[in-house]
Amino acid sequence: MTILNDKSSRPWFDIETLGIAAILFAVGIVSRIPFRSSVLYHWDSVNFALALDHFDVRLHQPHPPGTFIIYIMLGRLANWLLHDPNASLVWISILASGLSAAFIFVLVQGWFGKRIGLIVAALMLSSPLIWFHGEVALSYMPEFFWVLALALSCSRAYKGSKKALFTSAFLLGLAGGIRPNTPVFMFPLWVFSVRKFPIREIAISLIVMAFGVALWVVPMVIMSGGPAAYWEIIQGWRGSHMEESGNLGVMAIYVARLGAFTLYCLGIGVIPVIWAILWYWRDWKHLLVKDQRVQTLVLWIAPGLAYFVLIHIRQPGHTFTIMPAFIIVTGVAIAVISRNWADDARRVWIIMTILVVGCNSVFFLLGPPNLFGSSRSILSMPTWASIREYDMDVTQRLKAIREMFRPEETVVLAGSRNHRLPDFYLRDFQLPSLSHYLGDDVDFIALPEHVHTLVLFDDSMLPQLSVDSHLRSLPLPGGRSVRYVTWDEGQRVTLSQTELEIQDE
Repeated sequence: MTILNDKSSRPWFDIETLGIAAILFAVGIVSRIPFRSSVLYHWDSVNFALALDHFDVRLHQPHPPGTFIIYIMLGRLANWLLHDPNASLVWISILASGLSAAFIFVLVQGWFGKRIGLIVAALMLSSPLIWFHGEVALSYMPEFFWVLALALSCSRAYKGSKKALFTSAFLLGLAGGIRPNTPVFMFPLWVFSVRKFPIREIAISLIVMAFGVALWVVPMVIMSGGPAAYWEIIQGWRGSHMEESGNLGVMAIYVARLGAFTLYCLGIGVIPVIWAILWYWRDWKHLLVKDQRVQTLVLWIAPGLAYFVLIHIRQPGHTFTIMPAFIIVTGVAIAVISRNWADDARRVWIIMTILVVGCNSVFFLLGPPNLFGSSRSILSMPTWASIREYDMDVTQRLKAIREMFRPEETVVLAGSRNHRLPDFYLRDFQLPSLSHYLGDDVDFIALPEHVHTLVLFDDSMLPQLSVDSHLRSLPLPGGRSVRYVTWDEGQRVTLSQTELEIQDE
C-alpha cells in the first residue's frame, strides 16, 4: 500500500499546516455554538458543576475517583468569566472540539499528508458522538483533545525530539487530572515512543511525569480530607467498579456497548474501515511489523479496548481515549480504498468523504433522541434532538416545581441521570441531596415533620405508586406530568428507593 509505505519527511508545523489547523479550530467552534445544551446534561455534569463551588470527592463533587481537578480548575476559570456553571463547562467542551480538529489534522498530515489530514479532520468534526459531546457539560471532549496532544508529542518523541520527550511525559502526568483512565491507557504508547532515548533522559522524563502527577494529586487529596479519607473513597469506588469484571454475560454487554458507541462515532465510516481491513489484511499484518504509524495506532487502541471489553464501559464518552485513533483509521481506510481507482482516485476519496461526512452530519442534526423510546445509554442517540428534548423536559419540570410548590415544605426525589439535578437547581428545597444519598448505603429516610409534599421529578421514581388520595399529578406541556404526594400535618413519612409509607402518629 503506497499510501502507507511513503515515509518521506513531512513538516509538522509549516505555515500552510498551521493555517489549515487555525481554520479547522474555528470551524470546530462555530459548528458547535448553535447546538449547545442549556442545562446540566447528566449527573456527572452536576457533580462537576457543584465542584466549581466546593471540591470534595467525599461529597461526589466530583464523583470518585475524583481525578478531574484540572478540568474543574478550568471550569472555575471559565465560570469566573461567565457566572454560569453549565455554560462554563459547555464552552470548555466547545473549545476542546476546535483544538481537537486542529491537532488531529496536524498529527495525521505529519503521518500521511495533508489530504488524509483533511479527511480525518472532517470525519472528526461531523462524527455524531464527538459533535454531541462538544455540546454538553462533560469532561470527555477535553480528554479527546488531551489524547491527541499526547499522541502528537509521542510521535515527535519517536522521531528523536528531546523537547517532545519531556513534553509528552509532562502531558501524560497531567492527563489524570482531566480523566483518570487517560494516563493508564496511553502509557504503553509513551514507552514505545521514547524507548530509544538514553536511560538518563528517560529517567529525567519520568521525574517530569511524576511532577505533572503531583500537580493535581496533592491538591485533590488535600481537598478531599487527606490521604486516609481519600484512600477509603478509592477502596469503595474500586470495589463497585470491578465487581462485574470477568463475567461473560457482562462482557457481552460491554462488547455490545462498545460496538454501538463506535457506530455512533464513525457512522457509515465503519463501512470503508471493514472494507479496507478485509481487502488488505495481508498488507496490514506486514505493516504492523514494519510501520511505526500502524504500531502507534495499535498501541493507542489496544489498552483501552481490552479494558472496555474485560473490565468496564458504561458511557459513550468512556471510549474517547481510543476514538481519535478509530477516526484516523477511518480516514486512512478511505484513502486506501480510493487507490483501486488509480485513474480517478481523487474523485473517489472526495465522494466517499462527502458521503460519510454528510450522512453523519444529517444524523446528528436530524436524528431521533433515542431508539424504541428507550433512555438506556446504548439506545440514546447522540443527536441535537436528544439535547433539545432533555433541555426542554428539565426546564419545564423545574419551572413547574418552582411555581407550584413551597420550598420550605417540599422535597424532590429524582432518579436515573436526573438524580443530582435537585442538588444544583433546587437547592432552596428541603433535603436537596435526598436523591443522591438515598442509595445502596441508606435503606430508608424519615422525612422531617415540616415537610408535607414529595415531588417525583421523573417517572423512574416509585413507578408502582397507585393513584389514591395522596398521589396527584401536575400536567406539563406535551402530555407529560410531574407526580407528587401530599400528606397532612401529624402524619409521618418514610421513604426508600422503592417504597413510600405514610403513617398517622
